[in-house]
Amino acid sequence: MLFFLSLIIAFFGALSIIKTQNISENNNTNDRWEKVFQDSFNQSDEDPPVIPKDGASRGRTLGSSSFCLVSPGLIEVEEKISDTRPTFIWNTRPTFIWQGELRRIEIRPANSEEVLWAEKVQGNQQIVIYNGESLKPGNTYYWRIYDSSASETFPTLRITFRVMDVLERQVITQELEKLDTRLKQAKAKPETIALAKVKFWAERNLFSDALSEAFTVKNPSTELQDFRSNILQHFCSTSKRNR
Repeated sequence: MLFFLSLIIAFFGALSIIKTQNISENNNTNDRWEKVFQDSFNQSDEDPPVIPKDGASRGRTLGSSSFCLVSPGLIEVEEKISDTRPTFIWNTRPTFIWQGELRRIEIRPANSEEVLWAEKVQGNQQIVIYNGESLKPGNTYYWRIYDSSASETFPTLRITFRVMDVLERQVITQELEKLDTRLKQAKAKPETIALAKVKFWAERNLFSDALSEAFTVKNPSTELQDFRSNILQHFCSTSKRNR
């Protein structure tokens, strides 16, 4: 009896430790979602740098009164942008994020009139993962946006972005593979992996890639949902105020 009683006590003791560790891990993850937002995206002292509209003066607004484009295009680093330089991304299958009402989006190579990929936007959809042919490193592309006021021929807005050159992209790919290995060895949960990668991209000033990680996690926690909402609210409400 004493033997079985000791087993029961040991079992519940271990269960309590595991539960405490899980709570601690969750709380730690929650804190870090807030921290990465504050450290990397919530730059309240200065206007966050943005890519200008093609052919327009540089400013905070990327969109009309009915929509706000977030990624790629809105969140970039001051040193990396100019009136002619595009947004740089690592991902050859980028995630497009916006707030508001769009009718259609499409991708076109900068050196061609060919429409490489197009997607009809459904209802209140605010995120689309590119599912066409992998984009080519070193190439520049146009993200063309059509809202309800646009004609079939002329987009409402066009954002220029460029996939990193092969060598630069290779270096980051190797670093990312090392991070993946560490996370797998630690048996990290999907959201913990996403958080680590968001920090990885943000540290390298690749904010469009960071948001791709954060906005594509399935079954996000409340804290991650808050992070996403904060991103949209912070950048889009600021853009509207600066129109």
